[in-house]
Amino acid sequence: MTLKELIGKGGELHPVRPVALGVGKGANRANNISSLETSIAFLFAALIILQATSFAVFGIGQTGKGVSICALVLHNVLAIICAWIALKRSRDVAAVFWFLFTASLVALLIPTVVGAFDSVFARSSLSESTWRVLFCLYGAPILMMLFLPESNIERLKTEVLLDLFQVAIVVTLAFTVFFLFPLDRLIPSDALARNITLSNLENSFLLIAVFIRLFFVRMKGTRSLLLRLAVFLASCAVVTYLGNWIDLHHYKSASIWFNLAWAVPYASAGLIAITWRNSSSAPVHAPNPRFIDMLGNNVILVTVLLCIAWMLTGLEHKHVMVAVFGIGASLLAFAIRLALTQYSQQRELAQRRCAQEELLAANQTITRLLDESRLETTAISQISELSSLLQACLSRDQALQVLPEKLRDLFRGTSGAIWLLNASKDRLETATHWGSGVPLHETFGPDECWCLRRARPHISFGEISSLQCTHLQPQQPSICVPLIANNETIGVLSIQDNNTSEKQTTRSDTWITKRNQLASGVAEHIALAISNLTLREALRLQAIRDPLTGLYNRRYMQEFLEREIHRCIRRKRSLAIMMLDVDNFKRYNDTFGHPAGDHALRFVGDTLLRSVRADDLACRYGGEEFCLVLPECSLQQAATRAEDIRSLLKRSHMERSADIPGVVTVSIGVAAFGENANSSKILLKFADDALYRAKRAGRDRVALTNTAESVTHAASPP
Repeated sequence: MTLKELIGKGGELHPVRPVALGVGKGANRANNISSLETSIAFLFAALIILQATSFAVFGIGQTGKGVSICALVLHNVLAIICAWIALKRSRDVAAVFWFLFTASLVALLIPTVVGAFDSVFARSSLSESTWRVLFCLYGAPILMMLFLPESNIERLKTEVLLDLFQVAIVVTLAFTVFFLFPLDRLIPSDALARNITLSNLENSFLLIAVFIRLFFVRMKGTRSLLLRLAVFLASCAVVTYLGNWIDLHHYKSASIWFNLAWAVPYASAGLIAITWRNSSSAPVHAPNPRFIDMLGNNVILVTVLLCIAWMLTGLEHKHVMVAVFGIGASLLAFAIRLALTQYSQQRELAQRRCAQEELLAANQTITRLLDESRLETTAISQISELSSLLQACLSRDQALQVLPEKLRDLFRGTSGAIWLLNASKDRLETATHWGSGVPLHETFGPDECWCLRRARPHISFGEISSLQCTHLQPQQPSICVPLIANNETIGVLSIQDNNTSEKQTTRSDTWITKRNQLASGVAEHIALAISNLTLREALRLQAIRDPLTGLYNRRYMQEFLEREIHRCIRRKRSLAIMMLDVDNFKRYNDTFGHPAGDHALRFVGDTLLRSVRADDLACRYGGEEFCLVLPECSLQQAATRAEDIRSLLKRSHMERSADIPGVVTVSIGVAAFGENANSSKILLKFADDALYRAKRAGRDRVALTNTAESVTHAASPP
């Protein structure tokens, strides 16, 4: 496992929370870890007992000392195993922490193994001063641990490695200045005293440094690790102080027994490593960086370098060159780190600018979408209102009066028209239009419009388009949408853009995109409304018209007569009616057949339609009987018009005698609304009585109602 792999990406100094296990598995794992911790603690205790037993059994001689220091080596190895277990549990920067902690234990193992070898084989491989110098090397990884960041998010991996490289240079220079260079000029006793002093200073410095680092720590996981490190350093410092005091005062027997005390730092190192746990909860985000945190590490390193440079001013030239080279390497690492930091900042600024541009573009897109959404909402509201108005219309003409204003609001800045197919479905006629543009043609054939050919909306981009409808202005962009209802095409909705000041290509694309879908939706509503109104009018005509003659039927005549009577009463105006009957119609049918009889009835109906005014009403009363309602007409005026109708009928029949065989004449009874005929029922009764009087008098004549006779007739019981 390399150092870069240990650093990883992101995360705090403590590892990321592991994947949650099941309840049973989690409990078993916790029990296994607890059992392992108990076993490790018993092993450390057993090794301490082994050391004490060796002195008790073999004394403080060569054998007892050898067994004791071998047990001390086992203490160290067991502590390294515990640190390695913690390393395997961790990741990211926490893994670097335990890796350096393991390295510091390995640094302590080297002189311990050398001492055990010398004790067992009665040799002296290293001097007392050199042996102590090797012990002091454990502080280098510890110092590197203190300079680790709290979170990988704060720094690049390369920056962390450069920081550790700077610390390594400082440690190397400090070791050279305080240990190697002075040994050339000191006698062994002075060198031992100097190394003891520097060893005590090193432990004091590390303890002070870890407590200062704890003061600036803001993460719970980092604080937990540094507290464990402080426990280890405190045990090392206490044991080192006592051991150095014993060696300085030459208490030989106490120094051998003191090997038992050296087991305490190893035991504490193993226990703090094996009891370390993955953090149960990681912080949501790293704390905000502070300037003093970013400045502190670099200031400490530079200060130490300056102090070392000042202390080397009195040494030989070759030593000064070593110091200059080390300081130069440290400054080079610092420059590289600074360049990396600046590069990271510039890249972050570039990414931030890019993100701001993307955010601005996204805001513009959102604004555009909101505007389009508002327009669509407005259009939907207007379409809903248009649909409601069309449903409230009673006729197709009324709907065509409503459409221009609403379509002008829906399609602002446009002109347009609605063409509807005629009854023969061979031409389209202008039903209504809006805007400033007037349709080029009032009518056109279905094959002249591309949307009718394709049975789908057709888009024209103005003059640049090769497929143009001939009924529209060719220079303007346009949309033609077929009006289809119940799978039947009934017309065309055409819309043209009034604004031709912009470039055709740009304007057309924008205009078509906004209008096409809206026009299709509006066309569906218009087609359905017009189709329904046309069907309603057809059904209404079928309900009030006689299918043979085309005249109104009796039911509609009675409704019309009631309205006119109320109007006469309200406005005090006259009203007359005629009852007409075709003379000898039964004989006519028997002689010439029913088809000829139907033809004769249609002839009478056509004659009546030519004879009535716009306000009059002609209806087929039943069979061969007809009725005319004449508003604002007196009895004498009605009699004159009745005679004219009778005469016109005879003349017309003579002109069409080849088509209508036999003799077709009518008898007419005339009655007027007045004091005695004050209801529709009585008025019809008077007219019917006059009709039968005309028939009794010889037919083919006009008879007026006899008021006295009619009153008596009306008063007698039926």
